[in-house]
Amino acid sequence: MVRKDEDIVCKIRNKVKDVVIKNRLINNNEKFILAVSGGPDSMCLFDIFNFLKEKLKHEFNINFSFCVAHVNHMIREESKKEKIYVENMCNKLNIPFYYREVDVPNISKKLHMSEETCGRKLRYDFLYEIKNKINADKIVIAHNMDDNVETIILNIIRGCGLKGLTGMNYEYKSIIRPLLDIEKKEILEYNIMQDLKPCFDKTNELDIYARNKIRLNLIPILKNEYNSNIMESIIRMKHILELDEDFLNNYTEKIVNNSIIDNNNIVKFDFSVILNEHESIKRRCIRKIVEIKVGSIDGVENIHILDILNLLTNNITRKKYILGNKFTIEIVKKNIAIIY
Repeated sequence: MVRKDEDIVCKIRNKVKDVVIKNRLINNNEKFILAVSGGPDSMCLFDIFNFLKEKLKHEFNINFSFCVAHVNHMIREESKKEKIYVENMCNKLNIPFYYREVDVPNISKKLHMSEETCGRKLRYDFLYEIKNKINADKIVIAHNMDDNVETIILNIIRGCGLKGLTGMNYEYKSIIRPLLDIEKKEILEYNIMQDLKPCFDKTNELDIYARNKIRLNLIPILKNEYNSNIMESIIRMKHILELDEDFLNNYTEKIVNNSIIDNNNIVKFDFSVILNEHESIKRRCIRKIVEIKVGSIDGVENIHILDILNLLTNNITRKKYILGNKFTIEIVKKNIAIIY
């Protein structure tokens, strides 16, 4: 007879395995970097990846390797103990360990950022640096279902489009999130059953950050006053909207591909093709063209997209739209523009 603790551990491990296989998050001979803080989420991920290493090899003949990266933000006194804890776990299992200290309090002031935003930026900078250094294939993050719900709610509060309502994906570029189907309460149970003894960040229980306020204040109100299954409802909405987002993305790509005349150092495009479309598709096309040239749409807001559409609609040769040092869009002749 299977004990209850074994049943819980098997259930969670199999859920993660199913996500990994269904979405092809792990392929043969790939190399991964696990972002491990030492908290419950990342220690659950760490333990499950150890399990998957043998499980996938045995069931699917998939071999992979992974290392661990840990960043000390130098905000809390217990950070040094967390580093030792993670490092000891890696040494015990002979897993490569990479570590960096970053003075987030001071750097955030110099960059005029919140500590939360600065810490995230420096953490990802380090992860990508290690990825390039060891030629890894993917970075693995321990975001869970609760994190995804919080992200979606935060996006709604800030005012988002359809993409914001779909939250985080299992895979985005070189980042994978195998725990997105696992609830926080399941992760806490897993840690207990596996006797992982994770570290707990006390600042997660303080409502000093927007995300913490959503988790500690808003979600409990939504559960108690409106819908006890609010988490499941939001995730269900996410999956429905992902289908719409996927269709719109594919349709937009076809329009953009038909509009592009040249795509070397300067992207040259026929915007009459774009202006014939619905307003929603027009905006998506402009974002896509900017992304093709710049690499991302970070810092490009809806007001900028509307200004660019206004420029193209007026269709005056030699008129330009300049967004700081990011890019310039110029109409070179009727219906033809370039972005550089």
